[in-house]
Amino acid sequence: MTHFKHLLTVGIAAAALWCGAADSPWGIAAHPHSEMEWKNIDRQLDMMRKAGITSLRHDVKFSNIARKKGVYDFRRYDELLEKLDAAGIEFLPILEGYDWEIERFRSDAKPLYKHPEEWRKFVRACAEHYKGKLKIWEVWNEQDGGFWKPNPNAAEYVPLLKIAYEELKKADPENQVMVGGLCGWNTGYLRDMYAAGAKGYFDAIAVHPYGWGPDRSAFQAKRMAEFKRILADNGDSAKPVWITECGGATHRSNLLVQQPDVIVKAIEYAAGRIGISPTVNGKLRIGAPVSQEFPDRDFDTARAWLPGAEIVPVTPERLARLNPAELPVVIGSEHVTIEGAYKQPMLDYVKKGGILLAFGDVPLYNVREKNKQGNWTTRGAAAELHPAFRIGYQAWWTKPGLPKQTTRVRTLPAGKEAGIAELKNVYVTRFLTAENLKKGDSCTSLVEALDGNGNPAGDGMALYTFKDRKGAVLGCTLQFAGGFTEAEQARLLQTLYLSYLAAGVDRLYFYDFHNDGLSSAERENNFGIVRWNYQPKPAYHAYKAMTEALGRAPKFLERLPDLPDGVQALLFERAEGGKVLAVWTVRPDASSPIHYRGREITPQAEVQFLAL
Repeated sequence: MTHFKHLLTVGIAAAALWCGAADSPWGIAAHPHSEMEWKNIDRQLDMMRKAGITSLRHDVKFSNIARKKGVYDFRRYDELLEKLDAAGIEFLPILEGYDWEIERFRSDAKPLYKHPEEWRKFVRACAEHYKGKLKIWEVWNEQDGGFWKPNPNAAEYVPLLKIAYEELKKADPENQVMVGGLCGWNTGYLRDMYAAGAKGYFDAIAVHPYGWGPDRSAFQAKRMAEFKRILADNGDSAKPVWITECGGATHRSNLLVQQPDVIVKAIEYAAGRIGISPTVNGKLRIGAPVSQEFPDRDFDTARAWLPGAEIVPVTPERLARLNPAELPVVIGSEHVTIEGAYKQPMLDYVKKGGILLAFGDVPLYNVREKNKQGNWTTRGAAAELHPAFRIGYQAWWTKPGLPKQTTRVRTLPAGKEAGIAELKNVYVTRFLTAENLKKGDSCTSLVEALDGNGNPAGDGMALYTFKDRKGAVLGCTLQFAGGFTEAEQARLLQTLYLSYLAAGVDRLYFYDFHNDGLSSAERENNFGIVRWNYQPKPAYHAYKAMTEALGRAPKFLERLPDLPDGVQALLFERAEGGKVLAVWTVRPDASSPIHYRGREITPQAEVQFLAL
């Protein structure tokens, strides 16, 4: 009976803690220990405070604290916490130990899942040092993606989660343990976590659903609902869900700024080389894979980098039967990953005479497929896919002396023949090669990337043709697609917070506060709501306007019923008193007025905050 009373008391205290922690939803992700941010930390925290931000998320790194075996150095984090306390901003720590960080100083502890006692000692040291100061701990970050090597594996992650739970609770029963942010609403990994024994070893779970939210994406809404169903099926429906990263980068493609039709020109050249027409009845129609993991994913029928082209859906079954004369061009990859079901149909399509677009940082680099448990997972597959498609790549980590990035490119004679202009300041980080060609095949360089001294680093765009295959592969590692405009990012920020708060998410952290670099083309440099020089983007002002309208701790009350298609009208109550109606539409071209309490409101793309 005494044990039961203890558990009940701890449970009530934990619930109260979560209620207190989640009352203010205004989080931000940042990298305050980076050189530029730490140099401006006081300015940065003041800007956060003025924007109404109440919590900052940041890594607590094994590689920083446990750099020497048996020694735990918290000085950098202690100083940060002092500054956060002075600014009135909470701290959400991410306990992590990524392989590439710890190998420089503690190779004896890499990977941590094979050295659980080192992880246990690290977590214990953190828990004891910050006892009474930090209460909520996120365990790892995107362990279902690239932050777990060599490939994501819930059976390797869950033991570290268990250790963290045990040590944090032992140090302070009121500590709350959160599953590290998953890459979107990753239902497969969540199932794998439960199968690996995660039940009972976390108090909350975090996700990272980038891009538009459930207000305009039916896909996000369905995935969120499925994610919550899995929690409920495992008796965890009451577990809080936090979004510890979300957002969208404002990078732009200098390639398209200079020549919007550059890729269309390259496709026309490729078609001429293999003797086919790139169009059907005068129309450029290009196939794009339909996700087999998520067949209901929002299908984008246009691409900014393919102006004038109609993008049509293609399944593995259709691609396997497809006559390239019906659809001469198919997008093989736009990023780095393909689903396994597409590998053979894509190869057969090239053999039959089609043009496959292999685009991305490193095209055809990963495979997404089902694991033994029937859940989707990602594995590195360049060693399998590149020889199969006879393309190759090199980068700074594969060949000494290559630049990590360059903006120096040169249009070669074949590129000029294709109609590609001389290009300047085009961003590229990986370089195509001819290393996997067979006898009789050819790799025609269209745009070459150069290092800082003007020496060739590899191709940014190249055409692969084959002796024994009728079709071709057009490869591109140049930065070919941009992100959100700054106005769109501002709109994204507000609508993400509002729509997810209405869906029951307790807190959101926009990623991130400060641009991480100067390149306008690099995606990772442009997630911030302030620029490199700390000049606010529209998203910063949007954050400030939102917190001023809704107050520190708004409570969602209701969604107005019977609204026109695409219109959102969400009612919130301010902790400071009063109610606010947030109204916007995802279809401003078809907007009609709505009426509430005698007031006529015309929804716009931008959120309107109406005090009641």
